[in-house]
Amino acid sequence: MRIRHIIFFVFFSLINKTNGQYNFEIGLNFGGTGYLGEIGGTGIEGKGFLGDLIIKETNLTAGINGKYKVTPKLYISAGINYIKITGDDINSVSPENDNPRGWRNLRFANNIYELNARAEYSFYKINDLGGRGTYNTSLDLYVFLGISGFYHNPLGSLNPDAPLKEWEKLKPLQTEGVSYSNLGISTPYGAGFIITSGTFYKFGMYFNYMKNYTDYLDDISTFYADPSTLSNQAAALANQYNGPENQASSFGTGQIRGNPSNFDDIFMVNFSFSKVISSKNNIYYADYLMKYKIPKKLRRKSNYSGRQRNSTYQFNKFKKKKASRTMKATF
Repeated sequence: MRIRHIIFFVFFSLINKTNGQYNFEIGLNFGGTGYLGEIGGTGIEGKGFLGDLIIKETNLTAGINGKYKVTPKLYISAGINYIKITGDDINSVSPENDNPRGWRNLRFANNIYELNARAEYSFYKINDLGGRGTYNTSLDLYVFLGISGFYHNPLGSLNPDAPLKEWEKLKPLQTEGVSYSNLGISTPYGAGFIITSGTFYKFGMYFNYMKNYTDYLDDISTFYADPSTLSNQAAALANQYNGPENQASSFGTGQIRGNPSNFDDIFMVNFSFSKVISSKNNIYYADYLMKYKIPKKLRRKSNYSGRQRNSTYQFNKFKKKKASRTMKATF
């Protein structure tokens, strides 16, 4: 019996020295997404960034991810996201119908599938959230920067009330006489917080801004193409002007249809949930073994002194009568 106790003692000591935390976790995220491009805003002049955001055009996003802890402050993550963005000039129309944004009368929807990789850095941490001395819940504030690739395929319609399944794919139509790719790259960056509960579960929230390098998420970028060079369907979708007749010439061939100097960007506000993956290579797995797997003859006793945890494992040599000898190992 004494030899067995010594083996357990050495085993748990090695675990503690090898790794004090789980290194890998998997999770999911979901939230709202917005688009910053040629469609949006209610003024004649674009305000830039969130100034042209229209709340009713907010959509949903969701994804899964995996994360690996390189150091206590640095993580590497990879994930797959579904992102939906939409825009409609009809939402920019004022009651007086005096806004050229509304006269243009274009609309789009785009379902985007993104694959990303990013580095996360935790710059501030509270180990005992709430200050109860249990160290069971912690808070991390972090920033991240990464790279991503995505697939997109914008859709358009003459009727804003038509079901999305009836909308037309715009890329093959080349509504501006330009061929662009369904694939794109992006630089996602942002910041957020994570609350860790009971070592295994993490809940958080973060802001993610996708700096994209394409101006065709909405199929609008440059100038109105000559309708004679387009198919009938493409010409109808490319120019849906519905403003005053005396302004129609400003929406004809060669006139400005979009703004090629700015790319189409996406931002997201997401909630996240993840679970740390079990590993035998840490002290928490040792706790698990002590509680559930090894004989009841080995009891775990935890003491807390102020804000510092002091865990003691007590190994008793049991006989038919009262134990006569005790060995203690403190980690």
